[in-house]
Amino acid sequence: MIFALSLIVVGLAVFFMVRRVEVRLVLLASGLVLGLLAGQPLLMFDTFMRAMVAGMVGPICAAMGFAAVVSATGCDKHLVHLLLKPIRRVRLLMLPGGILVAYLVNMAVSSQTSTAAAIGPILVPLLLAAGFSKEVAGAALLLGASFGGDLLNPGAQDVVAIASVANISAASLSARVIPASIAGALVAGLVFALLNRRGNGSEEGGSRPNGNGGVLRSASELTAAHDDFRVSLPHAFVPIAPIALLLLAYAGLPALAFLIRPPEGEEWKAYAGALPIVRAMLIGVILALIVARKDVQKLTKTMFTGIGEAYGTIISLTITAQCFGAGVAAVGLSARLLEGARAFGFLSVLAAGFPWALSVLSGSGSGPILTFAQTFLPSLGPGDDSVRLAALACFGGAFGRTMSPVAAVVVYCSGLVGVSPILLVKRLAPALLAGATVSFTLVGF
Repeated sequence: MIFALSLIVVGLAVFFMVRRVEVRLVLLASGLVLGLLAGQPLLMFDTFMRAMVAGMVGPICAAMGFAAVVSATGCDKHLVHLLLKPIRRVRLLMLPGGILVAYLVNMAVSSQTSTAAAIGPILVPLLLAAGFSKEVAGAALLLGASFGGDLLNPGAQDVVAIASVANISAASLSARVIPASIAGALVAGLVFALLNRRGNGSEEGGSRPNGNGGVLRSASELTAAHDDFRVSLPHAFVPIAPIALLLLAYAGLPALAFLIRPPEGEEWKAYAGALPIVRAMLIGVILALIVARKDVQKLTKTMFTGIGEAYGTIISLTITAQCFGAGVAAVGLSARLLEGARAFGFLSVLAAGFPWALSVLSGSGSGPILTFAQTFLPSLGPGDDSVRLAALACFGGAFGRTMSPVAAVVVYCSGLVGVSPILLVKRLAPALLAGATVSFTLVGF
């Protein structure tokens, strides 16, 4: 009886998320009801408290504070212009190059919509001027901004959160995700370029509506602005500095050993996985303050505003996902589903398919990833490869979000070029599926 009721509660949770009801409300309410069914009425409240001070909070907040400073200083724009300079005059390179530039910018700017907003007004007119249609230009921007470039960042919210939930190190998860993600992005960019090499000729010539009541500048105006923009290498380096420091430190560079070495003392052991990320992000903030030293006071406030927004948006989602997962585990539902999936060899399908399907339906990538992580990963046995399953879940959520007509980044890109979200998704789907196949294969599907 309890099992049947639990299935109904979970089914209703999925239904309401698909109906775009506030995800955190759905997860909290479902966790409360499941806890009551399990005879543990305080389960949701106690899980809520524990999740508020979990080890993942520091890295995610530090990363989002750094991202806010990068945006406020304009360092992201310097990086975008620097990356686009080599490809913008060679038509053959513009599609795959533009996709990969957006993908790399997403590594430094963890929000997909923010990535599209940073690079779209520059990349899209360049593609239109090269003869590509609005549909192709918008799909290229979307594919690059949302394929999963943020997963290259060891401080990415999904990587840190799912690593914390699954009790694995963010470094080990990144080591599994990064090569597969890069290979998948390269294949996706190449396939998209090959399928759209003729450009599907764009007929627009002057300024063009962006679908949100604004106007994109004409290609000639954009080109002139791009030529006039003076790239500052120090500014362009700031967004990637923390990521470079972390990757080199985890690779064993002796000079950066201090970055991953925790202080002496028993109390610091619990923070050994979080400290390197927080340290690297704060070093990045210091570098940003140095290159934009005129506005140090304002930028300091910006950093803490970004930290607050991280708690209000991302951390709150991880808290509510843990409450839901605790309820599912308490009624024994996750254990039974895992037992069935393991018996039929469907663990990999569950890990990739659950976040993918829910992301397509809900438009959220992080929500389904964290829901899967908290629901299933804590119940895995010693014989299960939790790092591999966590990596599959990260990719599933990212790819599902990119194919969702209601995802924020899809809506933004479609509005920018004035094309239906469904048309953009249809245009990029073959390339996305090709890249996803490569990423899943390398992870070990």
